[in-house]
Amino acid sequence: MRMDRFLFAFFMFFIACDGFHEEMVPVDINVEDVETVLVINGEIEEGQIAWVEISYSEDINAPVNTQINYEKNASVSISTGGGSSENMTYAGNGIYVGSNIKGIVGEIYTMNVQVGSQTYTANSTMLKPRGYQGAWVYQLGSNGNGGASKYSDEWIINDPSATRNRYLFEWWANGVHYIRQDWAIDDNRVVNVNEGLKLFTVTLDPLPNQYIQHRTAEIDKITYDYYNMYEKIVRGLISVASQTPYNPVSNFGQGTIGNFRAVAFSTSILLTPPNIVIIPQDKQNVLAFEFNFYFEKYNLFWNNSSGVNESSNVISDIRLGITEDEINFFVDNNLDNASTYYYRLQVEDGDGNISILSPEVSASPDPSTPADTTSITRGNIPTDVVATAGNGQITISWKPAVGSKLMHGLYWSNQESITLNNTSKDNVFWEVQSPFVHTGLDNSQTYYYRVAVWDGQVVRLSKEVSANPN
Repeated sequence: MRMDRFLFAFFMFFIACDGFHEEMVPVDINVEDVETVLVINGEIEEGQIAWVEISYSEDINAPVNTQINYEKNASVSISTGGGSSENMTYAGNGIYVGSNIKGIVGEIYTMNVQVGSQTYTANSTMLKPRGYQGAWVYQLGSNGNGGASKYSDEWIINDPSATRNRYLFEWWANGVHYIRQDWAIDDNRVVNVNEGLKLFTVTLDPLPNQYIQHRTAEIDKITYDYYNMYEKIVRGLISVASQTPYNPVSNFGQGTIGNFRAVAFSTSILLTPPNIVIIPQDKQNVLAFEFNFYFEKYNLFWNNSSGVNESSNVISDIRLGITEDEINFFVDNNLDNASTYYYRLQVEDGDGNISILSPEVSASPDPSTPADTTSITRGNIPTDVVATAGNGQITISWKPAVGSKLMHGLYWSNQESITLNNTSKDNVFWEVQSPFVHTGLDNSQTYYYRVAVWDGQVVRLSKEVSANPN
């Protein structure tokens, strides 16, 4: 990134709701011929060892598929205010990890990073976790596609109204940390409710079939400054072009990007049930829904009239079948073909967290369709999925689902356990045919795939496959 000599004087003003509190963070940097910037991102969490990832930013003209330039030869250490210290070990991909020092609330931590002759130092204090007064999910209403629904959520976090607090929020779904949704808030910007910080849909709206971990940590001012600017850039509230190469502000000092933070998280768990697809058959309804590793119990509420709720008939902890393509199914049999049956599903995890009920669906058994649970997969799900690696590319082949007016797609990710809910909408190719060649890939990464089929109402996924380009 070639730049002429210039001087940035950048000021950020934060105006709160309760009396126009103002905070000014000056950034005054002389920049000349900036090519790459050292990126240091580290953390020590309560009860956990420290870690840090060290790399270099890419030139603005670098190709999109340029491999990350990791720093492999740094000397990294972490120490405590009590005098303990240890060197951190290189673990690969620019990541260095500690061994014995673990996060303790109230402790001050210092991370030192030496690259060549230059040393970078950052300090952070682990503040007490505040905890939650409450957290809940609710339905926004059906979208008209066979009982599918939209969800929203709210949290109330313990927050002393007489103290200025700053918080970092993380959003996890089905074990995936949505890093680009991390953000920080200053409690002077919102109204406290009964000395609690009430937040509405902090990062993303929940989707069906999700195990959600919403994590909150109180943070020091320099970490707040970093994440507050990071959030603005990610969400497009501030143009990246208007920033200096060293924003967001880093506590490792001038010439770096990134942050070291000591954090003690409070966690709230929220569950959303999967949507139900009904396959009516003679004297039975087959209820199919997507598998989720995090759910241990499924409770099925039903009735012969609309308006199913938690007071309706219930089959607790239903025994499920599961197909090779990770579709759960339950057969409600011995039914009357002349009657309509209404259903809603509830899920539980192993810790006793319980979801709200899924959107209501209904069906009448179809006497013209023989009872046959194999129809859940046969003709409905792509099968025989294979991923074959090549240099910078992977070829995915499959046996298409059988049926007219079906559209096939391909979901992919660098994280395993793809679902319809945790895969970015940008990571899908639609109207594809087998075999499909995915090009422009990083040979150092693993790629995961599930083939999708859409019948105009419901998307179903194949089993997951993976490969490493070579």
